[in-house]
Amino acid sequence: MYKAEFELEAITPIFMRGANQNRAEIRAPSIKGVMRWWFRALAGNYFGSDIVGLRKAEEYVFGSTNQRNRVEVHVDCNQKPRDIIVKFKGNRPIFDKYSHIHELPYIWFSLKILASKGQIKRYYPAGTKFTIKLRSPDHKSFKIALATFWTLVTLGNIGSRNRRGAGSFKFTGGDLDILKDLSLKWTYATINDLRESILKAIDIIRLELGVQPRGNLKPQPYPILNEKTSFIGLLDTKAQDPIQALREFQNKYKTFRQKSVSKKDRIIFGLPINLRGKDIQEISGLQSKLKNSRRASPMILGVTSVGGKTHIRVVKFKTNPYHPDMELNRFSDWNIMGLFDKNIQEFPVFGSLEVFK
Repeated sequence: MYKAEFELEAITPIFMRGANQNRAEIRAPSIKGVMRWWFRALAGNYFGSDIVGLRKAEEYVFGSTNQRNRVEVHVDCNQKPRDIIVKFKGNRPIFDKYSHIHELPYIWFSLKILASKGQIKRYYPAGTKFTIKLRSPDHKSFKIALATFWTLVTLGNIGSRNRRGAGSFKFTGGDLDILKDLSLKWTYATINDLRESILKAIDIIRLELGVQPRGNLKPQPYPILNEKTSFIGLLDTKAQDPIQALREFQNKYKTFRQKSVSKKDRIIFGLPINLRGKDIQEISGLQSKLKNSRRASPMILGVTSVGGKTHIRVVKFKTNPYHPDMELNRFSDWNIMGLFDKNIQEFPVFGSLEVFK
């Protein structure tokens, strides 16, 4: 049995619940589910439009209803979650300072709504420490799981509002030599350290699955971590801590959405979206679809330290189509995503803004 144990620490609060929606829990099935998502993003480099082949590769590693699981994920967290304390001033909810919901009302708006209604009652604050164990009887699957988990920790987050910076976490100890043996770094002196590790994670999938890159790879209906289909940038901040860094991003994001583009152009940042006034006239007949359709944002925020400085990490994926409803897809404009990048002046780590033209 191949196994590894990693000690981790929450950089930003984790809002994750179990079967009991009132109970905060860092759940192994949820972690594994996000690992599967990142596996597809990595393996897409080699499968492209071959969805059947991609599904078989995913099932080989992570299992399915018809195939046994080759990777086990276990979570240990001995720290107790905090209660979300909400007080009301008239109709306005005021949240405890440790949850940081009150500091990020624009990018964490759904947490604000759920917490004010008592639908989210507990969370794990920044600084929470926990352990994740990976086990597999198959060496190839084990190495793929390691590369996938590293990618999740490095480029993704967990729990509610994970695409807007909640649930960021980092490696702090454990079997880090196993990652070192795979040439995967967990601290970065330079941007190139981060870029080279991303490329290595992608290559580990190639080596273990015995597949070759798609030379003419184009955007597919699912996200692919490739320089032709994604862009990773870092936003320099003056922040002393991760929440302050997210606040800086929030201010720029809010200003761009409200002053630089019309409301209909916000479709590219995810659905649902509510339209009013002249926006309804611009997209006549689509108000109901925009309100009731769902599409996860192509942009994933996180917090990363490079060279000892705190940066906002922004990962964006271009897919084709943007939305399966072709009428909605017709109104999505990827140029807005590129315009936003230029507006906030990220510096590139991986990929190019040319992706969004």
